[in-house]
Amino acid sequence: MRKTIALATLASLALAACGNDAGDGEAMTADEMADAVEEGDMPQPGLYSSTQELIELSMPGVEDDMLNILRSAFEEGAQEESTYCLTPEEAANAREEMLKGMAESDCTITRMNMSGGNIDAAMSCPTGQGVTGDVTLTGTMASDGADMEMAFVSELPGMGDARIRMRVKTERIGECS
Repeated sequence: MRKTIALATLASLALAACGNDAGDGEAMTADEMADAVEEGDMPQPGLYSSTQELIELSMPGVEDDMLNILRSAFEEGAQEESTYCLTPEEAANAREEMLKGMAESDCTITRMNMSGGNIDAAMSCPTGQGVTGDVTLTGTMASDGADMEMAFVSELPGMGDARIRMRVKTERIGECS
């Protein structure tokens, strides 16, 4: 039961902050986002493995015991092997689907640069409770994998900034079966 609550709390905070801006830029248009994403940065079809690592978790006002439960739950989940198959159709449409998802979200993209094997992005999203969260995404990408760090920051009213920073690595490990 405690594990379920911890995972739900961590997921809620991550989702609340997902797509948020840590930059000072103005909102980008769909055309500006499309120009910032090079075709060559998209993944090739195949079977991928994904790993996650929690780098930072801080929530002002939350007791250390609860933070330790959240950290442990995240680490336990991250240890499980995660694989997925990217079909040729999904790979061919990856750029368009990514841009469509960004354009249809409630988030404001303020920085987006996906070129030369690198990504640098910043977004701001409302949580639905009058609070926004900020996210930055930086890292490297190739057609056969990625190594990215995501930083989520969201103000907890009356408490201060909650922060989650994590690293996500994906690697193409073969063909889909």
